[in-house]
Amino acid sequence: MTTPSSSAVDPRLVTALSAECDSIGRQLRHMGQNLSILQAQLASTAVPAPVAPAPVASAPVVPVHPMQPVRPQQSVPAWQPPAYPVAAPRQPWWQRDGVISRLLAAAGVAVTLIGVVMLLVLAAQAGFFGPPLRVLGGALLSGALVFAGVRVHGRPGGKVGAIALAATGFAGMYLDVVAASVLYGWVATPLAVVIAFGIAAAGVALAVKWDSESLALMIVLGAAVLAPVLTSGISLTLIGFLFAIQSATFSAQLGRDWKYLGMARTVPVVLALLVATASESIFNESGNSSLQLVISAVVVAGVGVGCAMALQWTGSPSRDGVAGAWSTATFVVSTLPLMSVGAVLGNTESAVLYGIAAALLLSAAAAAKPLPTQLRFGLGATGALALLLCCLSGASESLVVPLVLTVGMIFLGVSLHAGSRFVFALGTAFAAIGSIGYLTTVPPEALTTARAASMQLGAITALSSLTAIGALVMLVWAIHRLKLVADTNAAVLWAAAGFGVLYAVTCALVSSGVEIFDSATGFVVGHSVATIVWMLAATSALVLGLNNRQHARVLLGAGLALTSAAVAKLFLFDLATLSGLVRSAAFLVVGLLLLLVGTRYARAFAKQEQVSSASGER
Repeated sequence: MTTPSSSAVDPRLVTALSAECDSIGRQLRHMGQNLSILQAQLASTAVPAPVAPAPVASAPVVPVHPMQPVRPQQSVPAWQPPAYPVAAPRQPWWQRDGVISRLLAAAGVAVTLIGVVMLLVLAAQAGFFGPPLRVLGGALLSGALVFAGVRVHGRPGGKVGAIALAATGFAGMYLDVVAASVLYGWVATPLAVVIAFGIAAAGVALAVKWDSESLALMIVLGAAVLAPVLTSGISLTLIGFLFAIQSATFSAQLGRDWKYLGMARTVPVVLALLVATASESIFNESGNSSLQLVISAVVVAGVGVGCAMALQWTGSPSRDGVAGAWSTATFVVSTLPLMSVGAVLGNTESAVLYGIAAALLLSAAAAAKPLPTQLRFGLGATGALALLLCCLSGASESLVVPLVLTVGMIFLGVSLHAGSRFVFALGTAFAAIGSIGYLTTVPPEALTTARAASMQLGAITALSSLTAIGALVMLVWAIHRLKLVADTNAAVLWAAAGFGVLYAVTCALVSSGVEIFDSATGFVVGHSVATIVWMLAATSALVLGLNNRQHARVLLGAGLALTSAAVAKLFLFDLATLSGLVRSAAFLVVGLLLLLVGTRYARAFAKQEQVSSASGER
């Protein structure tokens, strides 16, 4: 800056000094505000007691520029340590609300019902009182307990006691009716079953009114557990009374998610039927008893299917979730006696029974679209099990394997058409069972000598081999079409399946040779053709590897492995076992195929070198 020649004051210098003073003033004010905030924070964290604030030196007064606003001082809240939630101490289970009272009530129900049974049975054995007094006393005691439960329920804190009293009363009345029919013969069994049905229905009606699944469970379990004592074990009469419980208590589940009640009312009659069926099949009792067991099993399974469908129909609270799963499990349990009752029937009768059951269950699974998926899976699984039992019962031992494999192919074909992985799983299960049976009937040692082949192989094993080939190919195709494996692994899957197919082809060829010719000639011809087929498969894999770059490595490995196996079989087995013209034909065909595939690969590599050299010259 140059000094002006005149003695007058320079206005530019005055303006510059004024701006510098304004800037210094703003910085001093900002520093004073920060010091005040820091002092307040130190005062709030240093001592907990309130302390008078120390005077703060004010900043020097500096003229403020008229266009610069002054920022107000902001108040900063005092720092507080973070508050972590403190977990409440866990209360022991026996101190929780209602646990002790529920345990005592359940124990009271059990002890009281045992006392009722002792009154009805032990008093009769000892000759105490008289039959009318025993039955009448049990009925009066049960009625009084129900009446007391109704009276107690409306009082404060009386719900647990009311449930226990009512459950004991209804179960006692049920057992009293069983005793009147079985022990004393006062009431015909069909009429007694109807009366027991009404008592159970009345009990669950009260449970519905009180909205208590515990009451329904106590009635069902109390009556079902102690009823065998009055009937002196498992009998058709006991099955009838337990069936009354199963059917009478179903209505309580409609519109409610009472998941445990379904299993509680179904398991007792199922266990009784299973025990009765096992006893009948072991001790060979009368034919009438077998027929009654079959009818009972059909009825119990029918009730289980109907109840499951009614509970899981559209809009029901038990349709999905845990309650729906329990309902499906209850239905599956109800079909167990039907699946086991074939033990008391002949093969033809069992095949007819299981065939009808399979047709009905599979049709229901396919047609019942409004039903939830889990119930349809249950229907399909039980139907498939019935179909498997039909195959095992209806077919002769030699035809079981091809029949099961054929059913597996049908399921796999349906899964391809419908795109259903569940149906694919059913087909896979049948294919696996059939494959295990196939390896049992056609073991590898049956292919080693002509004598073993003549004893174990024939037309049936050839048929089994063809069905095994079809099932294996259909299985791999379904896996590929349903996208169960990545496309990059498809070649590996087909290559692995190819070795299984070659084993089945070998078994089919040797079996056909043994069946068509005599054992020695058929064995030689079958193995010769099998060696040629092995080499054809190897040639196909190698040639396909040249044309398919994506899976070239897998196809090349499979082709070389098959080539090695075919050549090894030719020199190690065929050369020592086969003889004459057949052996010469096998060597000629395998040699020509080796020359063909070798020439094909040489041309491919030569063409590749020409392309590489041409691109290099450019």
